Amino acid sequence: MIKYKTIDYQDVKMFSIQIPFEKKWTILLKSKPKTFWNPDLKCWLMPYSQENKEFLTSLTDIVSTSSTKLKTAIFYILKGNKLRFSCYPTPKGIEYIKSLGYYHYDSTSKQWTIPYHENIKNRLNEILATTYEITYIDQRIIKEKPTSIKKELLVEHLRECPQEMKNRLIEMRYSASTIKSYTSVFSTFLSYYHQYQPKEITSEMIRSYLRYLIQEKEISESYQNIVINAIKFYYEKVLGGKQTTYFIERPRKSRSLPEVLSETEIIKLLKGIQNLKHKAIVSLLYSTGMRLGELLSLRIKDVDFEKNRIHIKNAKGKKDRYVPLSKRVKIVIKIYLDNYFPEQYVFEGVKGGVYSSTSVQKLVKRYAKNAGIEKNVTPHKLRHSFATHLLEKGVAIRYIQHILGHESSKTTEIYTHITTVGLEKIKNPIDDFDFSD
Repeated sequence: MIKYKTIDYQDVKMFSIQIPFEKKWTILLKSKPKTFWNPDLKCWLMPYSQENKEFLTSLTDIVSTSSTKLKTAIFYILKGNKLRFSCYPTPKGIEYIKSLGYYHYDSTSKQWTIPYHENIKNRLNEILATTYEITYIDQRIIKEKPTSIKKELLVEHLRECPQEMKNRLIEMRYSASTIKSYTSVFSTFLSYYHQYQPKEITSEMIRSYLRYLIQEKEISESYQNIVINAIKFYYEKVLGGKQTTYFIERPRKSRSLPEVLSETEIIKLLKGIQNLKHKAIVSLLYSTGMRLGELLSLRIKDVDFEKNRIHIKNAKGKKDRYVPLSKRVKIVIKIYLDNYFPEQYVFEGVKGGVYSSTSVQKLVKRYAKNAGIEKNVTPHKLRHSFATHLLEKGVAIRYIQHILGHESSKTTEIYTHITTVGLEKIKNPIDDFDFSD
């Protein structure tokens, strides 16, 4: 049953709510604005109002009359018309699922994925009617981005990343961006388990945290990998734990192809940039295929105007490489240097030092929008576009691999799946058949 009463929480009148732990009740409570779970009071808190009081009164009736015989199950309708759920679908349900054209069972997450169709949905409802009370959540509908973990926690529960981890990252010569990412996500992790010391957190608690991030916070695969790497770094490199002790399964990598801009879109983008410094940044990003971090750490002395090349030092994988400097872009860079007089780095902030990565990302997006480009343009998308355009112009994969700084040619070969040049030269076998009457 549900119990609620009025309390004063941080000088604000609130409803304190205790309700059976079931997904459907959680969903209903979260539907009310500014309602949240308080781990210290071990109850839900909801702003006091007459409307909320009527809501809780009706919810009390629903909970008390709800059948306790049926188990609850949440079925998620995903993009691509797929249905995903984690309940045991009964032997008869499994038999029906396996009769479908496609199904998949993930033994790690214990989730079924099957096609979604009204007929399939109705048939499953019939089979599971005596076992489960099913709630369908359509995730194809665009919804607000989940709030961050730190915003849901009390200020006194926030934890900083241990200084010993920061020191170890610096000692092992991790890049500034990696250090920033690792320390940020590990700080959030410690804040989530604020009542525990780091050494008290078990492997199962870590896996539970990852499941929470995936299911509740809907993190991406790349962000999940950053979280895993940061946690493993602390427990293995800082505390000296064994890898097998803290092993966490990695997410499967999606085999999606990068989106690129056409040459026409690149021209529109560059023509729309009037600011000299911004034009130099965007043209250099595209014409060299440099990563954003490589551009920001590029020093003036590393640009060889005589040999038309740029020396990129200590790049990803701690490797150096040379990239060609376009004659047209060289003119832009020279004019920019003669007008802005940076002291050390090619691109510096107003007060000197390394230019802000956020500023570059924002200016790229702004000029793309001004140029009428509907794609989500980022500095890295310029890199993908450059590589694809090189391939379309007949440059060999091994040269593109060197310019981009890829360790394996397999990474570079992804661009062969993007370009359409050469498809028109392929002769279809059916053209040799005479099947006319």
